[in-house]
Amino acid sequence: MLRKINAFSLGTVLLTTIIIISIVVPTLMPEPSAEKFRYNFNQRSLDIPPFSPSADNWFGTDRNGKDLFYAIVDGAKYTVFFALVITLLRMLLSFIGGLIFKRLFKNNWVSGLLQGFHYVPQSLIILLVLSPLLFYELRTQSVLNFTETLVIQLVVLVAVGIFPLAKIIAEIADSLTQNDYVTCAKHMGSSSLQITKRHVLPHLWPRLFVLAGRQFSQVLTLMLHLAIYHLFIGGVKITSGQEHDQFNNYSTVSNEWTGLISMYHRELMLEPFIVMIPVVAYTLLILCVNIMTKSLEKRFDQQTIY
Repeated sequence: MLRKINAFSLGTVLLTTIIIISIVVPTLMPEPSAEKFRYNFNQRSLDIPPFSPSADNWFGTDRNGKDLFYAIVDGAKYTVFFALVITLLRMLLSFIGGLIFKRLFKNNWVSGLLQGFHYVPQSLIILLVLSPLLFYELRTQSVLNFTETLVIQLVVLVAVGIFPLAKIIAEIADSLTQNDYVTCAKHMGSSSLQITKRHVLPHLWPRLFVLAGRQFSQVLTLMLHLAIYHLFIGGVKITSGQEHDQFNNYSTVSNEWTGLISMYHRELMLEPFIVMIPVVAYTLLILCVNIMTKSLEKRFDQQTIY
């Protein structure tokens, strides 16, 4: 029975369930108030956060008393949905550009220029573009609100991935046109549009789905790279770490998982459960996407292309 379960369908249901729960739960249940201390009347002791996982706080709390279960559930929709939207926009724009400007990508100068971008980390480009817009001085406010921040981040993250991805799609489409049946269709007088519609697209679609799965994993990894430099999805909240501003604390506004990992990385040697909870959630998400992509790849590899 388990062998008949399709990994892609199971992964799709799981991701959909995560998004629905992440939308419904914060809507129906308000965020628990942060507890600064707990007094145990029986033991006559005073406890301060972080509190370990318990019946009251399933995943425990951080040092500010913030409930980690609520943060994980609330941030899931931003993590999954943001990466999904970026992936879909990248695939759509790259698909159109790759087919329309297929000949342009064959140009040695253009091909060499795009090849050079493979050695430049996308996170570095995004960091240089977004840092002046999203960071602000301590005890001031960001010039952008939450929605504006999301839109700008969306545009930049989509833009940096369009041209390399369009080049890949153009190369795949070009390789499909080298088949014998396409050559015969050309000799019989088929136009480029007819060849693309009848001979290229039917065999390109499966490859696009696999490519989209890989892009989804790449976007999630890119979000983690940006979070290391405190570029969180939805914006960053900067507060003073100590009374005399010896250091700053950077907090995620949206509770997205990569931002939580970056926020709590200092707790690894102090209270490991605080950082390991978002790490485990993020790892399981990556694993789920990779299993779905591998399932698609195996299914399409079994199909013989003529």
